[in-house]
Amino acid sequence: MELTNLLFYFAPIIGLGTLVIGILAVLRPQPMSKKFGIAATHLTLPYVVSTGIRDVFMGLTVLILFYNKNWTLLGLINFCISIVAVSDFLVVLKHGEKKTSFIHLFGAVLVTAYGIWLACQ
Repeated sequence: MELTNLLFYFAPIIGLGTLVIGILAVLRPQPMSKKFGIAATHLTLPYVVSTGIRDVFMGLTVLILFYNKNWTLLGLINFCISIVAVSDFLVVLKHGEKKTSFIHLFGAVLVTAYGIWLACQ
């Protein structure tokens, strides 16, 4: 299989990964907040659940667009999702664990590049 064909299948990895992270944030907000880079307190756990629901939505959107093979729209959505990853990076950089913030930055760069590549297909 060609690399180009293989790259199309990166989308379900992004979609499933985001979906699983979202579900875990809803079900286990305390440990997931630590993995996010900002440990939540009892009063802030509802915000973690809220970001989990956001991630569930993004993951399902990516999976639905992949299933329908709508590459251009999938690319544009990935590009838009990178805005979320950049904002996560900036928030964690300012208020959380600096090291962990760079995971969000890496995700933003990866999803941006992938989104641009898909949109150009």
